[in-house]
Amino acid sequence: MKLIHDEKYFEKEEILKRAKKYGFPNPLAVEIFLWDCELATQFQEVCPKIVLRGGAATQLHLPLKIQRGSRDIDIMAPLEKHEVSELISDVSKSIGDYVRFELYKPKKPVPKLPLITYFAKMPTKLDLRKREELEIKIDISLENISLPSVELRDVKTFAVNVKRMRCLTVGSLIGDKLLTLAKGSIGMKDESDYPKQIYDIDALLESTKISEKTVNQMVTSINLLTKIEAGYRNIEITPIEALDNVIATMNKYSLIDTSGGNTGIKKNIEAFQQFFVSKNRRCPYYEWSSKALRIRFLTKLIFEYMNNNLTESKVVKLINKSQELSSKLRKISGPLVVKLRKDLLRLAETKIPYFKEMRGKPLHRVFWQIVTPYNLEKVESLIISLI
Repeated sequence: MKLIHDEKYFEKEEILKRAKKYGFPNPLAVEIFLWDCELATQFQEVCPKIVLRGGAATQLHLPLKIQRGSRDIDIMAPLEKHEVSELISDVSKSIGDYVRFELYKPKKPVPKLPLITYFAKMPTKLDLRKREELEIKIDISLENISLPSVELRDVKTFAVNVKRMRCLTVGSLIGDKLLTLAKGSIGMKDESDYPKQIYDIDALLESTKISEKTVNQMVTSINLLTKIEAGYRNIEITPIEALDNVIATMNKYSLIDTSGGNTGIKKNIEAFQQFFVSKNRRCPYYEWSSKALRIRFLTKLIFEYMNNNLTESKVVKLINKSQELSSKLRKISGPLVVKLRKDLLRLAETKIPYFKEMRGKPLHRVFWQIVTPYNLEKVESLIISLI
């Protein structure tokens, strides 16, 4: 086995040590993400044009404490279909017989979809009752998409210190992931995958100082990918219409901490948190409502920008200001909470679902419920006057 990363990371003792250190009760999450990073690096070593996208790429942009596990690898490889088998063969020769690749043949393939999927299988170092090997899904997109990317070096993750990786930029990733939430049009069909998209977008917003360049890359990603995804599905949809679908999806997810919360969504969130998320990052439903509402706010900002109602600089200012205010609200306690909550609810521009239940919610949850691109200044004035 010819590894790019140090062999110590692949030893059972190291995997278990890292699982304990970073709070992953199931060390399998560590071992799988380790192989995600190794395989993606192997692919880029053979073909430098390859760019990592998706959940694995997102984690490389995040601080260690908020990274999550990932089962799959999504790569963009501007190749012809006949070149992919050569790529797999070259990677197999490079890494050795320890890993074997199997081509996945869907029962109902989408004719226009330039996507080839392989499963990489390798022995596990862990003692698992029903599993002797790991299986990692590799989606290879052959579409030549000119999205901004960046080469990251010496990135610390909970599984391995990644030597180098070319990934989509933060802005490109956010734009890409937002569209996965456009349920009913170009969004992901499997709703069990929605929590990880919500987690990733929220984590990128939490850990990134958004700039005009970031916003520009979000919009570029949304414009390019909406057209491509619509083409695969033989539907006509504009980027603005896709964003409207995202807003509708986030409205639904924002109800998760109310009596109107969907039980299926709750099960998906719990399943996601149990395997992919470290103990210290698992959170109650009201935090998931806040995540959905924060994504809704971002989507509305981009929506207004695309409609020429907001400038790029204004979008940046509103994103960063909203993050700042939300952080301040988390630190408030005591009698002031009740008054501030009531005053915030009065600033709501539309009817709030399950309004009575808002009376017991944390301030930052209420903030994300009522904030819009057009009332943020009023909300800020209110908060400043009281604290």
